[in-house]
Amino acid sequence: MTEPARIIAPATTPKLPPNRGAVASPSRLFYRKEKLRGACWEYPIEGGWITVPAGNEVRRVLYHRFHFYRPREIEVRTPTGIERLERAAAEQWFFTARWYSLLRFTTGDDRTIGYYVNFSRPLHELRKDYYQDLDLELDLWLDPDGTATELDRDEFDLEIAENRLSPDWAAAVATACDTVRAAVLSAVAEHGPDLDTGRDPKHGLPRFILRA
Repeated sequence: MTEPARIIAPATTPKLPPNRGAVASPSRLFYRKEKLRGACWEYPIEGGWITVPAGNEVRRVLYHRFHFYRPREIEVRTPTGIERLERAAAEQWFFTARWYSLLRFTTGDDRTIGYYVNFSRPLHELRKDYYQDLDLELDLWLDPDGTATELDRDEFDLEIAENRLSPDWAAAVATACDTVRAAVLSAVAEHGPDLDTGRDPKHGLPRFILRA
């Protein structure tokens, strides 16, 4: 069998994705992620709140962007085949009414490497300008061509077995995962194997996540 062509993205100076029209806050915004077993980490938001039209509703979404100090080369499935690209930066969207957040990993010149759906409790305000969600272990990796890979199912099942993850929360995650998968399949069926087709340049979100 002929090995797929591998393309190495040229080394570039990592740059942050565009700010996506995020509204500047008069004070600094902070985000805190917690795990079911008590671990947590927090950081200031580089971005802010954006307003995103989605069907018959308008969603208020917290936008964040960052770059990696040590870019990493990874292999991904793109619309043109398997390529090796250098992951240099990312942008993230936190939803207040969805059981997940979404990351878009990019090269130094803002090419999509893949999408990472982190299933979690909806974002909420812990105190003024300080926002929190709770990681519920299950994740979904989406290659640019729409190939989906479920991650950390064993950890998710263990949290259920040890009663750290309630049946209601587990059901909400399962529903959210099924909904995102269905939205990805629908986007690929409609537009072909390219999740960036129709991605709005203003807010940066891909079509599939707005259908989920």
